[in-house]
Amino acid sequence: MFLRTPFICFATVVLIFVGMRSGYAQENKAEGKLLENDIIEGAAEQADNADLNIDTYQENLTYLLRNKININTAAYTELRNSTLFTEVQIRDLIRHRESFGDLLNIYELQTIPSFALEDILRVKAFITTSNGTVSDVPLGEQLYTGNYQIFHRLSRYVETQEGYIPDSTGSTAYAGNNLRMYTRFRYTYQNRLSYGFTAEKDAGEAVFGPTQPYGFDYYSAHFFKKGYGTMRALALGDYELRIGQGLMMWSGFGFGKSVFPIAIRRAGPVLDSYTSNNENRFLRGAGATLAYGKWQITPFISYKRIDANVSLMDSLNDEVVTFSAIDESGLHRTENELERKDAIREVMGGFDATWYSEQMSFGFSAISYHYSASLQPELSPYELYDFTGNSLLNASVHYNYLWRNILVFGETAVSDNGKAATLNGVIMPIDPRIDIALLHRYFSPGYQSLYAATFSESTLPQNESGMYAGIEIKPVRQWKISGYIDLYRHPWLRFQTESPGTGTDILAQVQWQPSRAFTTYLRFKSETGDRSASNDVYAETGVPPMDDIIALGRRSMRWHADYDVNKSISVKSRVEISTFDEQGASAEHGYLIFQDLNYKPMTRPFGFATRFAIFNTESYDARIFAYETEVLYAYSIVGLSGRGTRAYLMCTYSPFGWLDIWARVANTWYSEDDTVGSGNDAFPGLTRSDVKLQVRIKW
Repeated sequence: MFLRTPFICFATVVLIFVGMRSGYAQENKAEGKLLENDIIEGAAEQADNADLNIDTYQENLTYLLRNKININTAAYTELRNSTLFTEVQIRDLIRHRESFGDLLNIYELQTIPSFALEDILRVKAFITTSNGTVSDVPLGEQLYTGNYQIFHRLSRYVETQEGYIPDSTGSTAYAGNNLRMYTRFRYTYQNRLSYGFTAEKDAGEAVFGPTQPYGFDYYSAHFFKKGYGTMRALALGDYELRIGQGLMMWSGFGFGKSVFPIAIRRAGPVLDSYTSNNENRFLRGAGATLAYGKWQITPFISYKRIDANVSLMDSLNDEVVTFSAIDESGLHRTENELERKDAIREVMGGFDATWYSEQMSFGFSAISYHYSASLQPELSPYELYDFTGNSLLNASVHYNYLWRNILVFGETAVSDNGKAATLNGVIMPIDPRIDIALLHRYFSPGYQSLYAATFSESTLPQNESGMYAGIEIKPVRQWKISGYIDLYRHPWLRFQTESPGTGTDILAQVQWQPSRAFTTYLRFKSETGDRSASNDVYAETGVPPMDDIIALGRRSMRWHADYDVNKSISVKSRVEISTFDEQGASAEHGYLIFQDLNYKPMTRPFGFATRFAIFNTESYDARIFAYETEVLYAYSIVGLSGRGTRAYLMCTYSPFGWLDIWARVANTWYSEDDTVGSGNDAFPGLTRSDVKLQVRIKW
């Protein structure tokens, strides 16, 4: 009965929707529709809705919409760094150009065996065959003859949270008001030069005053220059760094397990500009990529202050001696949070040297870290192998090798305690309609890294071994079947798991796309793993379980449909059910139903996007994530639990060519008397509402 009534109602909507679809002959799939929604939703589920640092990724895609890649002139590294093409496609495209000359139309890519029509439609908005050439403009002119943009964004919750309510003395827990403020200036010249700055404060942080004497809580600035000779890239200020497959260093967003099961290899430029408001995952200093023949060498250095939980101070010199943990929240609202702000200094330096050829790349890298104080946490048994001290050295080798249509890639890294991590994979077609990907990984429990972000079940590549297999099948036109299975093992203890454990992740999806205007899919996802028994088991049974380590399972089933009614109107529908199952306790269920309507007329300066959602979950563990349409360069991923409804409306207005305005309001209503939020973040009543306004001026 828990799911029956809403699904009977929605089944009627589905039938009407499908019937309505057949009455239209439009095929107006909006060009430039970014494809990251499913990837980001999956990443949010993996990271439990943590800060994913994806705004730079989104900005790069949006930039390519305005500055398309010329596939007739783009070099190998430019095609590879765009992340739009596979290694096989890049090789085949370059060979086609050498044999037959320039392409006259992007649909000529269909003459290249590795490009299916689906691939062309996916990248169509980002590429061109224009014969325009890049002129040799002097650097002085590049500094001011490009495009300028200024953003300003304000957002806040409508309800007053506990941390902003004065106590009997008139004081509040938070130092500032509940406005979140974001300001950014950026200048770009084609894809060759960029500079700008970002300033941001979170809700609860002050602007100026005794706790923030310099105004905003966070400032970032960058200068980034691409070149075509010896100096291929120069980064000054804040920048991103990507090495190999991320076993040692990867700042910015990277793909993991997703609904694109073949896209498991990480790729991108080694150096890139940093424009995000994530206050941790970046480097601050200088880096350069230098080309010598087929070698590209990237030395880099970084110095910045980071937040930390201080455990011992030198009272004589007022210096931090030891700290217990690095604080990555980026929040500075309360006295305790302000005490952690910029507590220690971090210095890192290193290099990456990579040799590139048409079919192979091979590189080796090293990074050294040093902190102004010693990390000395109170280690729990599962943290026995975690990094301690004030210095760390990592080194790695990484490679890509393309043989015929088979791509082999990997990286092996070591930390200065002698422990290693290795990841190796292969992507290959076994039939013109079938592609598979295999990946093996082994991360020693003792391997230590600080800025790693790779293909793994855990946050860091540590204490894990596993085997992943993904497959994508196109049995007949309009249909695609995809999925993966990932079997992994943790040889040492983990948080909430007092013994080694195993896990299995499975995803299967069937997609039907009868036209460019309509896509629908059915997806099943299952995640199982081991954990120490929780109090729920004891509460339900009254007796302890037979084993202290029990099996946990999360499963979900989703039906989704996306339909472009015409060039201006698109609708999106979804039904998703979830189940959380803990061995020895009753299963907990949930469902989410939503309907989207997007309106963006081709000849009018305004548009809107709206959603209405109904959700009902029996626990937080059965929560369901959903990606929401946001203002430009922002993202919203909500994890819905409890019982209620959620709705949002976002309006866009561009009255002039130099001015864009976004306004967004969202509301979540809960039908039960449970407290919304906790502690200083608790909301009064049963609603949580937020509003957002963003303005962009460009010239």
